[in-house]
This record gives sequence, C-alpha cells and structure tokens, in this order.
Amino acid sequence: MAAISDHLLLIHGEERFLVDTAVRAWKERVRARSPALDIELFDAPAKLDRFRQSIAEVPLFDPERCVLLRDPPQLSAKARRGSDSPDALATALAGQAPTTSLCIVSHDRVAAQSPVLAAVRAHHGSISYFAPQRAREVRAWLDRAIAGLGLTLGRGSVDHLLQAAGTDLGALNSELDKLRAYAAGRPLTADQVARAVAGDEPPELYGVVEHLIGENPASGAAVLDELLADGRSSQHLLSIIAGQLRDLILAQSYMRVRGNAIGLAAELRIPDWRAERLARQARSVPPALAVAWLHQLHEADRQIKNGEIGDLDALRVFGLEAAAQVVGARRG
Repeated sequence: MAAISDHLLLIHGEERFLVDTAVRAWKERVRARSPALDIELFDAPAKLDRFRQSIAEVPLFDPERCVLLRDPPQLSAKARRGSDSPDALATALAGQAPTTSLCIVSHDRVAAQSPVLAAVRAHHGSISYFAPQRAREVRAWLDRAIAGLGLTLGRGSVDHLLQAAGTDLGALNSELDKLRAYAAGRPLTADQVARAVAGDEPPELYGVVEHLIGENPASGAAVLDELLADGRSSQHLLSIIAGQLRDLILAQSYMRVRGNAIGLAAELRIPDWRAERLARQARSVPPALAVAWLHQLHEADRQIKNGEIGDLDALRVFGLEAAAQVVGARRG
C-alpha cells in the first residue's frame, strides 16, 4: 500500500464514520510533528479567495501551516449558486506552498471526472475513498473494534448490537463507547449488553443537556447530581453526555451548511423524533459553547484517569460550570 501524503490528502466517501476517522488520523499525524500547531478550518466555503491565500502563505515562525478544507461545494454533485467552480479549486492547489499540509474532506463520493481529483494526483497527493460498508464488512469491523477495545461480550452480543444500531459505524462506535464505560474492564454477558444497548438511553439521561439549555440551566446540574446520587456509573454518564454533545455539534454543523434541519435524520441516521429534538437543541445553544462542553468532558475524563480528580467531583464540576456558562452567554 502506498504511503499517504499528509502534504496533500483528499478524503471522500459515503461512509461518514470512516471518513471522519481518517481525518482525525491526519490531524493526529500533523500534531505529532508540531503539538502546538493550529489547524485552520475552511468549512464549506463558497468563495475560495481566503483559502487560496492561506495555503499559499509560508508561516513566519511555525515550521508548517496545516489547513483542513471541509465539504467544499466545489466537490458536490449539486453546485451551490454563487460558489467558485471545481476548476477554481483545482487551480488553487497549484499554489500550495511546500510548507502547507492540506487535507480536503468530502462526506460524499467525488465524481471520477472531477478536476480536483486530477489536480491532487498531478501534485502527487493522496486520495482515500470510503465506500458504504456491506453487512459482512460491518460485522468484521465490529469484531475488530470489540477486540481493539478489549471488550469481552457474551455470545449473541454482536447480533444484538447490529439489531440495535444497524450498519451505521458511527452508531455502533457510540454503543461500544457505552459498553466500555459500563464494563469497566469486566466481561459482559449477553443480557447485560442487551440492557445497556437498548437503542435509546432512558429519558432521564437526556435531562442533563435538555435542562442545561432550558430556561433554568442550574436544573441541569441538579439532574446530573441526582443521577450520580442514584448510583449511575460516572463513566457511563460521561460517555452518554459526550455522545449527545457530539450529535448536537453535528446537527449544528449540518444546519449551518444547509440553512435548516431538513434531512437531518437521514444525514445522522437517527429516528425523526430524535432529529427534531436535536434541531431544537441546536438552536438553543451557541455552537462554541457545545464544543467547549465536549472539550471539558474530555478534560474531565483525562483528569479522572490520571487520578487528578474524583469521577463524581469531575462530573459535578462540569454540571455547575456548564450551567454558569449558559447563564453568562445569555446575559452577554
């Protein structure tokens, strides 16, 4: 297999989870070279002037510049009115500086005749395509993921996972995250897996985020405290809330690009009722705040695992800080 070029990499395909996994891998590789390096994001830009200037500039102090171009309309089968053409994007790549690392990502298949594909090849870049997975391929991926996480699941657990989450790798990955938190290093029986993977969490587990963005944000912290007092696993709660925030951020990104929530359920492969709730939540909280909460949960998880703070305290601190941030954002 040919080595992947991080200097110029185009990632595309209909299997969103694998596309996003490949993008995360690119980010990790460039940050491993320069840990303090910022990655400049261009999110679905109609006009390419700033993007063209960015990839052509040589940084003054850093050894390289890293740029992520996400879902440019120039790679879409449906051209957006007023957008620069695919030829304009292909031409822009000719001006990429040797010190620029560029990743272009499209959550759809780029047409074989696209001039952008030809330009990437002409400039010795790499192209990674991720096709929709067949049922057999999904099962094989799931077996590998379970082994990679060190999970020991009872007979029939894989079948139950596939019945509950279908063939959506992103949904399956979220369920595995829940199981890992629930297992805490112990084997799980098929019955335990069935109880943990019910397709939807109990309604009270949605109360934390729902209350945080409601009229009384402090009640979100109170709900979280009640769940902990009831003996809910802190790692399970952390995983569930982080998953809800990831879905919320994806919904906000989708609605920002499309201008509405039409097609959100199909895009995220979730039931209509859940998409309606996500769309309502997405309009109720600033995107920057949702992203900040996810970062705070990741930091809390790191501190817990390093023994810097107790797991119960970490979640209670998160709930109180999140509520205060909502109140502050509304006053501002």
